[in-house]
Amino acid sequence: MTVDYEQLAQQEVVGYWRAILGTLRQRGMLKERPRQGGCVMPQALAILDQERVYFVLDMLRLAGVPRERWLDRDLWAQWRAALSGRKVVVADGYGLVICVARTPGLPSAKRLPAVIPLELERIPDKPYLVCLGSAKRGPVFLDIASKHRAILTGGTSGSGKSTMLKSIILQLAHKHTPSEFQVAICDLKQVDFRDPFDRLPHLFASIAYNLDDARRLIETVEQERLRRAAVMASAGVADWRRLDEPFPLLLLVVDEAADFAKTAAMETLVEVARKGRAMGISLIVGTQSPTSEVIDHQVRANLVTAIAFQTRTNIESQVILGCKGAESLDREGLALTFLYGRWQKVQTLFVDTDDGDGGELAERVSVPPTPALEQIERDLVEFAIHILDGCFIIGRLAEEFAGKISKRRLTRLAQRWEMRGWLTTPAHATDARKVTDELATLAGVSLPYGWDGQNGDRVIGVTGGGRASEPVTGAGDRDDMEVIG
Repeated sequence: MTVDYEQLAQQEVVGYWRAILGTLRQRGMLKERPRQGGCVMPQALAILDQERVYFVLDMLRLAGVPRERWLDRDLWAQWRAALSGRKVVVADGYGLVICVARTPGLPSAKRLPAVIPLELERIPDKPYLVCLGSAKRGPVFLDIASKHRAILTGGTSGSGKSTMLKSIILQLAHKHTPSEFQVAICDLKQVDFRDPFDRLPHLFASIAYNLDDARRLIETVEQERLRRAAVMASAGVADWRRLDEPFPLLLLVVDEAADFAKTAAMETLVEVARKGRAMGISLIVGTQSPTSEVIDHQVRANLVTAIAFQTRTNIESQVILGCKGAESLDREGLALTFLYGRWQKVQTLFVDTDDGDGGELAERVSVPPTPALEQIERDLVEFAIHILDGCFIIGRLAEEFAGKISKRRLTRLAQRWEMRGWLTTPAHATDARKVTDELATLAGVSLPYGWDGQNGDRVIGVTGGGRASEPVTGAGDRDDMEVIG
């Protein structure tokens, strides 16, 4: 038996069109023809694909039905009922198009997962390309060196903005050496970019945790842009990647822009955004206060990619995106953005630098922690614990480590460690400072059995008996030891 698929398709399309016209007639939207009989009918061109049928209406033959009537959602709902639950939408562009789903009761797309962790397999291989997260159509990527080199992001505290910034930095650091990628970070909240980010070998300069340091860092990035421009002019190239030895991509991350509103630093950020692309300098500016005072038209015009997390009002959404919508986002990490020609809700990647792949990746791309104590300091602590019963006796230590550390430096070191809480504060002027458990841990010293880092008397002398010598303990503070025979 031969099946004529073309005839079946024509029958399907005709059936949909009859249901559409029948609904128009039921709603009294079609004008009757008194002489000829019947009603004046609209005309359309039908286009069929695998999922939908598109009826492109002839704008000169709409049967007198006003354009706004075709856009009535109640009409769409009635069409859907007449078409056995098939979804119907009317698109209004250069003309009117009725879109009819071919599958009855077409299910809506599944809700995005609430948490999508940053995992190594999610990181794309292409240089300077990072995974932002997942939308309903699949993974969403950002090209930090090209299309998405100037990004504005905003949202309320805890909405996921800083986590997204961490994800971008870690992905770039994982794929590139410090000669290929560098990052400059302004963390004015002073909490988001601590360990392990302050140990990244990719840091262009130390992370700026206060306003003055942040201003200097922004200005340093601008000076680097000017230096690169001079080098490129001398080499006769207009793009940083065409140099014989290309510059590393430099990403400037400003986690809170509100502190720079209407300042020279903000003007510098705009300059970096406008002119940094050719020199390999990209920029991400974030804020918890997306107002027109913070993000004015100059800033918004030069930060071409916008990513909005949950905002308090539709006005804040308008400042970031140019439209409302971000105020209705309902969970952490969910963002609204316009990428690749369409509006998308994206569940951004979640980064936990203390656990899982996020923590493993963070440790992999950062350098090992610098020891808190120098070798001579560790030796001092070990001697104090094992020989002096935990007491930090300056005179005895100066005698033992003569030529390695001065008594003056020992005194200052003891005072500094006492202020940090690493040595106990003596109860009396004649008491010795004692090594705490924290200092012993920092020094990597194995503790004797029964050690108590907060108690114990120091050795102040040795007495000799008929059979053996034994230590004399007490609370004295003499710098020299005395042997009593």
